[in-house]
Amino acid sequence: RNRPMDRLCCGDVGFGKTEVALRALYRTVVNGKQAALLAPTGVLAAQHFKNTLKRMGPDTEFNVNVALLRGGMGKNTKAGRELREKIASGEVQLIVGTHALLTQGMEFGDLGLLVVDEEQRFGVKQKERLKLISNGVDVLTLSATPIPRTLQMSLSGIRDTSTIRSPPPMRKPTKSFVCDFSPQVVKEAISRELERGGQCYYVVPRIAQLEDAQQMIESLFPGIRVIQAHGRMPRGGAEENVAEFAEGAHDILLATTVIENGVDIPTVNTIIIQNAQAFGMSTLYQLRGRVGRSDMQAYAYFLPQEEAVTETAALRLQAMGELHELGSGFDVANRDLEIRGAGSLLGTEQSGMAAKVGFDLYMRMLKKSIRQLRGMDLPLVPRTNVLLPGGEGSIEVAGPDGVSHAFKISKSYIQDDDERRKQETATRLSESTAKLVDLTNLWKEQYGPIPAKIQARLKTMHLHACTRRLGIDLVGLIDAGPTDDHDDEVQRKMDCVLRSPGLRPRHLASICKSLPRGVPPKGLNICFPSRFTMTGEDQEIVGGRKQDLDATLLLANDSGLSASNENNDDQEEWDALDEEEVEAMKEISSALRVQAMDEIDVEQYPRFVIPNLVSDVPQGQRVDRLLKLLLPLSKIVYEKQEKDKETARMAANLREKREMMKKKKKEQDAIDKTNFGLQNVGAVTLGDDVGVGSGASYPSQF
Repeated sequence: RNRPMDRLCCGDVGFGKTEVALRALYRTVVNGKQAALLAPTGVLAAQHFKNTLKRMGPDTEFNVNVALLRGGMGKNTKAGRELREKIASGEVQLIVGTHALLTQGMEFGDLGLLVVDEEQRFGVKQKERLKLISNGVDVLTLSATPIPRTLQMSLSGIRDTSTIRSPPPMRKPTKSFVCDFSPQVVKEAISRELERGGQCYYVVPRIAQLEDAQQMIESLFPGIRVIQAHGRMPRGGAEENVAEFAEGAHDILLATTVIENGVDIPTVNTIIIQNAQAFGMSTLYQLRGRVGRSDMQAYAYFLPQEEAVTETAALRLQAMGELHELGSGFDVANRDLEIRGAGSLLGTEQSGMAAKVGFDLYMRMLKKSIRQLRGMDLPLVPRTNVLLPGGEGSIEVAGPDGVSHAFKISKSYIQDDDERRKQETATRLSESTAKLVDLTNLWKEQYGPIPAKIQARLKTMHLHACTRRLGIDLVGLIDAGPTDDHDDEVQRKMDCVLRSPGLRPRHLASICKSLPRGVPPKGLNICFPSRFTMTGEDQEIVGGRKQDLDATLLLANDSGLSASNENNDDQEEWDALDEEEVEAMKEISSALRVQAMDEIDVEQYPRFVIPNLVSDVPQGQRVDRLLKLLLPLSKIVYEKQEKDKETARMAANLREKREMMKKKKKEQDAIDKTNFGLQNVGAVTLGDDVGVGSGASYPSQF
């Protein structure tokens, strides 16, 4: 993409989010950039640091320089100052840290990726602070239960989302029970776990409640071994107690929410949460995730105080009782979004705003606004699957002919291995032909003329830049019947079909307005299924042929609705557009699994068609032909999208300036008000003094 990544990776505890993050961090470092991993607690940061050292540290074959920046390593300390200097110089390649990464004056050498673990534990201002430090940085957010604001941004398309739903093998869902607190329930729950040789967590919301809870447990089970863990213990005390508990020295760990993250003890399979109404839904879900780390059945008891349960607390507890299946974290976050509202997209409120109009209406209004603000909203395809004979046009490692067609630069052209890999990656990630041209010009300056073999492969990369920009996810040949000169089965027309699931008539109409003759190039036809046309029949726009596109195409206006409904709020129209968009993205994501064109019904999709490509163009020249036809359209889409981005950027800058002016005016008004008050006080005091003086002196003179 030509914009920084801002992706939410949502998955339950133990489903593999950290593994995804580690591979992304390593890939970033290999490409010559710095990477940072932000964790909410020192315990979790230390755990990540240990794992990264083990997987890719200096003692491994990958030899990545990893450092830990945590609390107590401020810029005024020797260790903190030295580490910050190494980070700023780029000597440290991968930084694992806590909130210390957010401090003022923190500088990075060349940060390329930021991973935020347990996103729900951070505030908006803290996350925005990191974006300010590293303008243009890619951000990968990990969370089992994202806050409503983050989830809503993902659902509305402002932020990308990936969901991991496959559980680890042998994992069982935790059985959840919601009932009023009573010592009898506690006794039954602990007894069941101790009888099978396990251990228990017992969680309370306040440190002040720990002693009372311990006395109750010890009265129910004389001689039971209980140990505490909370945030006010001496440095390292909570970690040491948890470690003792993990070794089996105690039966029950009595704790606050310090165990919410970074605690993984397979022998603990029962958790009891007292005063459950006092916890947020995300915290309840994270606490439940502390158990069930083995193949044994786990149990979670949510025990609220009946008289303290509010309406929203009841909804939270109901959700926890209902949503207990493996991989239900995303559903829990959705329920939390419905209960609390979505928050402010452009402000700092993390929940609440949508409650004023209702969640469904809010989402509908937001989607409508986003679609209207988008100019050329043609979906950008991450990768095009090209199925031409001989692997022509393919960039797959294992192409359709079984041969690798991945873009490679010969060692004779760029001799340094690291630099060669970096340039190969930059080429593969280029999303426009303009970026590829800039890259090749740079090569010519640094390494000399480009060999013919590399130039041929670069044409393929230019083709893929065009297809991705035009939303083309699949390219292949279909039998179009016998040629005009032959009726036998040997000589048959083989049309080249380029499927574009997200292409809509409004996109084509906008593109054609910028073409020299107002029509697609000769030799490139565009077909739309009947559900997109005014006549209810399939429609074909023939390249090079002048025709009235406004009369032919439906949905040609920028809003995405037909002219008759352009100014109304017909919800069925908007819902249909949403469904089409979802279906298009599903098809795009599945395109790489297609191995032959006869596996799909191409007539059901919008598509570009190049008639009789096989007989008209010899093998070895088909990439050139495709590139010649697609390049003009791709350039127009690219320029329109860049123009839309620039307009949005200018609008954002203008909005920011207005907000800054309002803020300054507010501050100035406050200063003026204060000064005015001081002047009034001074005037009153001065008047009193004059009056007293007059009263004391005038009688003496008269």
